[in-house]
Order: sequence, then C-alpha cells, then structure tokens
Amino acid sequence: MKKILTHILLAAALLPLLFACDPVPDTTPHFAEPAYVNYACHLSIEGLKPSTKAAATKAPVASILVSVELTESGMYVLGWLSEGESGVSYTTGRYTVSGNEYKLAGYGTLSFDNSQAGMVTLTLKPDGKSAEVVKAKLDKPVGTNAAFRTWNVEKTRITAQGWVTVSAEFTGCNLKEIADFLRANSHKAPEDVANRSVKTITLTGTERMILGYSDGSADLNEFSLNGNVLTYTFSNGLMGFTFETDRAVIEYENGKCLLSIDGRIRNSTTSGSVSFVLSPALEN
Repeated sequence: MKKILTHILLAAALLPLLFACDPVPDTTPHFAEPAYVNYACHLSIEGLKPSTKAAATKAPVASILVSVELTESGMYVLGWLSEGESGVSYTTGRYTVSGNEYKLAGYGTLSFDNSQAGMVTLTLKPDGKSAEVVKAKLDKPVGTNAAFRTWNVEKTRITAQGWVTVSAEFTGCNLKEIADFLRANSHKAPEDVANRSVKTITLTGTERMILGYSDGSADLNEFSLNGNVLTYTFSNGLMGFTFETDRAVIEYENGKCLLSIDGRIRNSTTSGSVSFVLSPALEN
C-alpha cells in the first residue's frame, strides 16, 4: 500500500513537468498600439503641376508625386509616376508630426487637415524647393487591428510541391536565395529574381499592404481583411514572382505574427505554401 501511494505521489509531482514540455502556444496578439495610429491616412494627389517633377531627393528622375501613405507605425510611402511609364514606383521613409504639419525625412513637409476623410487642401514643401498647394483625396483607416503596423520579416518558411516535395526555413526573406533553392530542388522559379530581401511587411488601416525591400524600394498593394483572412491584389512588382491565389491567413503565436499563403506560383507547375514569421518593427 505504501509503495502504491509513493507511485501516485511521484506521478502527481511529474505532471507539471510533462505538461511543461508541450506548452500551449499563446495565440493572443499582445502588442502595444502603434505610436502614429491617429495620423494614419492615404492621400491621392490631384492636379499636381509639372513643375514639381523630380522636386525631392527621393524622387525618381522626371517623376510626379501622385500619392502619399502615412502608416500607423510612422512610415511614409510616396508614389511616383514617371514619364513614359504606366506603373507607379514607391519610396519610403519615416515621418513626424507637429499639428497639421508632417515632416517626411528625406523629402520635406506636408501640411493638411487630417481630421476627416474627403477632399483636402495639401501643401507640399520639398526640401530646398518652393511650396505648392494642390487638392488631394484623403482616405482614413477603416478601423484598428493588431495587424495594422509595420512588421520585420524574421523568417520565411517554404514548402514546395510538384515532382519533388521540399521544405526549408530561411532567415529573413532573400528572394534570390529562395528562387535558387526552388530551382536546385527541381522546381520552376524565375531566373531574373533580384538579389534583394523583403525586410518589412506593413499592413495599414487604409487597406494597403507595403513590402519594403533591402534596397530601399517598395511595392504597394491593396487588401481587405475578413476575420483573419486577408484578400489582396498583388502585381508582380519588384518581388519577381507571386502566387495565383489572392488570399493569406494571419495568425499569432507567442508574440509573433504568421502571414501564410497557400497556392501555385504564377506561371509555374509548383504549388505549396509560404509563411512569413513577423515581429513588430521598432518605432523611432
């Protein structure tokens, strides 16, 4: 009887250790509210005069500023339309706010009333240039969400299926490294993928998704969020390849955000999944 009691007490003592070996992941997003959530917006600029072409140091040559995105995490994204091109290119940086004036590091200042959506009067003052007053359509965030912020890409997890099924985990997200891995394992991938990395992924309350690259360039696309399912429109852009699917799933696990896409790579026989392991970017 004493031996049975001893075994019961020993088992009871080991129970916490057994459960500790397989902890239940924390799926609740515990993130502080982004510092610039009250200033986030999107500006579509109308009637900008040709005199402002290449006005700023961050502008591509002979280009016109057509849009401004101010994100919840204090990042700005400028959209430039170049002569002779149909697509918009993007540059990014950090901004600060003082009243109705927004200081965009590397560009200059914007002044406008950010209190409500609609048409606003926007004053542009690039560094070293004269100010210009234009009209712009102001979009405000559709709401708040833990996902609406800038995320650093910590890891990228790949599973590719076809003649051969392979999986790998990469530090960060170097696009050439991933494309080389796919080709080395009998999967089709574009040959001309640039040696650049996706450094950040930003989701905004104005329903824009911004991919920030290691060379300072960016892609901007639109999305809608229903629960944890993100439906996006994504052009090939600077990434060099994309998926036929238009949906991604957002999940949270132990202080990280997981953004996962399942589907077939466009113009390829390879299907599979990509999961980005994201952590909140520091705001400074």
